[in-house]
Amino acid sequence: MNTRDKSKETEQQAPVDPDESATPEAAPEAEEQPIPDPRDLEIAALKDRLLRLQADFDNFRKRTVRDRDDMARRASERILKELLPAVDHFDLGLQSARKHHVKHTVIEGLEGVLKQFQAVLEKSGVTAIETRNQVFDPHVHECVTQVASEEHPENLIIEETRKGYRLGSYVLRASQVIVSTGPAVATGPETKADENNESA
Repeated sequence: MNTRDKSKETEQQAPVDPDESATPEAAPEAEEQPIPDPRDLEIAALKDRLLRLQADFDNFRKRTVRDRDDMARRASERILKELLPAVDHFDLGLQSARKHHVKHTVIEGLEGVLKQFQAVLEKSGVTAIETRNQVFDPHVHECVTQVASEEHPENLIIEETRKGYRLGSYVLRASQVIVSTGPAVATGPETKADENNESA
């Protein structure tokens, strides 16, 4: 074997340096994605669960408060509704006593009892529904009858026959009222004669 053949064999056996063999155009290797820590995943799941539990508890608390308020309102409503007829009777008795000129001491006694009833109602949040010079509202008024009136326009309340009350914004009892239908429409002979003249 000559010297030239030995040198070729040495070149073939020599290790190849990867840096030297890589060309400048070779694509860089993709960066490795970090493996998520199982503990971080568990912490995130627990935080999400905690937020959901807090939201559920907040909704439960609000619902409990609302249900409790509704129960208290219904209980108060039932008692106050039973109290209203007694207030009506004392009011009617006082009006009758004044009309028939009953002794002043009797009138004072009725007034005192009626004021005590009214104070209990006010303390409980009950207020009277206004009807004087008011337009009829079916949400708070109950029409007993309708009457023609030359003085009052149509749909205006003429008289209150039974007082109505509110418990806060809730209508505890509607007011019973007499409502105007406006001026009466003439139906006499003159009207018929006018109609005949127009048709002629």
